[in-house]
Amino acid sequence: MKTAILLLMHQGKSYTEEVAAATARLGIALVAVSSRPDAPEVLAMSRRHLADVVVTEEPELHSGDVEKAVRELADRGYRVEAALATFEGYRLLMAELNELLGARDCAEPALRLCLDKYELRRHLFAEKLSEVRGYRITPGVPPELDARARWFVKPVRGASSFATFVLDDVGDLADLPAIQEQMRSDRRMKAIFMDRYDFLVEEYVEGPEFSFETFVLDGRVHHLCVHEKARVERLERTVLEGMSVSPPVSVDRRLVLEGADHVTRCLAALAGHGLTDGAFHVEVKYWEARKRWEIIEINPRMGGSLINASVRTVTGHCLLDLWTESLLLPDAERDAFHARLVRASQVEALRTGAPTRATVFLSKYGRKGRTVDAIRFEPPDRPPRILRVHVTEGTELEASDRGICLMDALWDVAVDRLEAEIDVLDRHATEHFHVRYR
Repeated sequence: MKTAILLLMHQGKSYTEEVAAATARLGIALVAVSSRPDAPEVLAMSRRHLADVVVTEEPELHSGDVEKAVRELADRGYRVEAALATFEGYRLLMAELNELLGARDCAEPALRLCLDKYELRRHLFAEKLSEVRGYRITPGVPPELDARARWFVKPVRGASSFATFVLDDVGDLADLPAIQEQMRSDRRMKAIFMDRYDFLVEEYVEGPEFSFETFVLDGRVHHLCVHEKARVERLERTVLEGMSVSPPVSVDRRLVLEGADHVTRCLAALAGHGLTDGAFHVEVKYWEARKRWEIIEINPRMGGSLINASVRTVTGHCLLDLWTESLLLPDAERDAFHARLVRASQVEALRTGAPTRATVFLSKYGRKGRTVDAIRFEPPDRPPRILRVHVTEGTELEASDRGICLMDALWDVAVDRLEAEIDVLDRHATEHFHVRYR
């Protein structure tokens, strides 16, 4: 029997090439169970990186699919010892299987708390780690909101900024049933919602937004990297994150370290629920009016887009590699692993005044419900080091109120020129990115 890690793939892909590289370095086979993809060629590209794969008949995975795949793969000669899910909708399935297998992971109650934005806010508020007031929205019953505050609406379960917006008028809540229908019919994203389509409204935290790319091992928190969302565009019913940079530029080193310490305290407040191990993408804002940090989301996964590539560029370490390795980490190697995380940490470098690298990455988004006729990004100079175009001619974009990303691009930049490069690369990409619709 060959030792293997099971990748839970969504519709034929889930960072397959990157996970395969991580398992190869560990001398472990990578096998997968995948929900049915729309296009067979998507799965065909992923198969090249897999030792074996089981494909289901449904567009999303369920618990029974994972258990059946483990048995089927055992019959084919693979002993699955851990599971990995980069797709958030399968994070609970990953934890469920890892508990059965004895692999290192968070307990399911901690993950459920992180994934429920309303209950997470209540928990942080009760622990005096948040001052944000929040309320669950009851259909047909307008919430009684303090008119002196600004309010923000978002799904209790969500991703890709699906239906997130500032509530300018309580009457806008009448749109929620139509948005919920979008959520139910979005084939690509439906699994993210885990059959939860309810909403909450909470105080809007006015200020710059950041994400901490964080690793937890044995309950100890290590912040590998921090990004600032340097370009954010608010549309009628969603928010587009157009550019992220690392390290942050709008706040000083002292404030970044305060933010890191706040995130650490918030994660520690979840340790009692079983938040002990794994990769996290923690979104936070600095509430300028109150001079305090506030958690926006705790995502029990690595960040999307080019977060993983940016972390590797800045720190020299791949978050996905570390996460994969940690699943089967022997107890005798834990101290060395902690030491490696400390050495890799950009936040620790900021704390000690050590030099750090810098990146800029940006995303371009499409118009919902349209069909792409042509797409091109071929700048004559300063091409990005990493370029990923996610659609091709003829791609039909979902008619959903979420960020539908067409392209991601990343540049390495000099840290002392980072602030200037934000404007330069923003103009550069806008000038040379072209998309036409039918």
